[in-house]
Amino acid sequence: MTSKSIRNIQKINIICLLLGFIILTSCKKREVLQPENIIDVPVTPEEPATDSTETPGRPATPTTPEPEKPSDQVVYDLGTGSGSLTIDGSTLKLATNSLIKIKGGTYTTLTIKNLTGTATKPINIKNDGKVFITNVLNTQNITNVVIAGDNNPEIPYGFNFNNISYRAIVMAGKMNGVTLKSMSFVNVIDYTIYGDKSNGTSFPYTGTSASRTEGFKILNCLFENAGTIVFGGRLDRNTGEDTGLFKDVEIANNIFQNSPNVGQVCNFYNVQDFDIHHNVVNNINQNRTNHNGVFYMEGNGKFHHNKLTNYQGNSIRLNLYSRGSTPVTVEIYHNLCYNTSKYGGFELQMFDKQIYPGKSTYANAKVYNNTVGKMNTSEDWEGQILDLYNTGGTLEYYNNLGFDLKTDKGAIGNMINNMSDVKITQYNNVYTTQDKAINSTSSFTSKVSAAGAAGF
Repeated sequence: MTSKSIRNIQKINIICLLLGFIILTSCKKREVLQPENIIDVPVTPEEPATDSTETPGRPATPTTPEPEKPSDQVVYDLGTGSGSLTIDGSTLKLATNSLIKIKGGTYTTLTIKNLTGTATKPINIKNDGKVFITNVLNTQNITNVVIAGDNNPEIPYGFNFNNISYRAIVMAGKMNGVTLKSMSFVNVIDYTIYGDKSNGTSFPYTGTSASRTEGFKILNCLFENAGTIVFGGRLDRNTGEDTGLFKDVEIANNIFQNSPNVGQVCNFYNVQDFDIHHNVVNNINQNRTNHNGVFYMEGNGKFHHNKLTNYQGNSIRLNLYSRGSTPVTVEIYHNLCYNTSKYGGFELQMFDKQIYPGKSTYANAKVYNNTVGKMNTSEDWEGQILDLYNTGGTLEYYNNLGFDLKTDKGAIGNMINNMSDVKITQYNNVYTTQDKAINSTSSFTSKVSAAGAAGF
């Protein structure tokens, strides 16, 4: 055999070895991918209710972008689409970052209790299809829980409460870090969302975070011909009571409409650092003649970028005070208030009983860049931008725009119905006719440089 033949055989052997290696590696078993961790826990069905009326309304702009689903999130599919459903953390033993999806359908009651998430990994409860609740949603002792009807992009309100004969949601016990989101409430006879006395008058504040409710939010919901949101509590130095304190409440991107008898759409009677913004209110309190505040708050916070049209009452009645011994500043800004049958745009007032040594003191106020027009068409009260009573603090008042206001005290001046001795710093507040104030009663865009509301 020649040396050339030997070299050819060696080349052939090398090629064969390479081919064998390629064949072996290509036949290696692939890694098995585990399916999503889904646990199906059925409930005992009851006879379904018959009402499944589509809920009117439109989706509101989310306050914050939806977070991405954590890679370790555990998903639970619950419910049968009918009957009563109870989600009880003491029996389900849920992970802190669980996602519970409730099967679409009509349920008589929904009970959610004993759930504890964390601030960064809350327990999420969402709709899987459109969910109707015909009686009540009860919550009890839930912490860092988000109940949101935003699971299906084509459904603006995934949880629906229609034709409720009493209260739609009753919340008892602890409720720190709880969010109610993307829900619809239509024809609710009594209170729409009600705080039980266990987080109200039976929950004394002792100066610690454990003795108050923190971070409660109501976002992107529709309220139509529906009752009041109300959370009780009281600060009263005369009786020594300090109960039901809420801190960092957010009420945002909601629609309140076509509710002729609601009076007040939202009440918190002992609240620190509320943030009420980007809500739309239209056609409410047509049958009311008493002194309403559409939003009624006792404490301190911010009220901004809200749009209120065709209603009765002050847009907000704020009995203001600060927690602790250092005065804070409440702010009312970039709100539109148009066409009320009674009263002015906003009301500020302090009551002596809420100035409690060691617990609270007065608050200062800023009211700026609001557009207020066509106030108090009944002409039986002052219809100006601000009803101002004694507050114990100071007021900064600027860049406000008014038109078609009412007074029985002569000519309109600074557009304040002033019944106080409050020290006021004011500038660039403009009162003019409607045609010179705004472009139209649909956009309400200000024609006056630097004055009036924007972004509502």
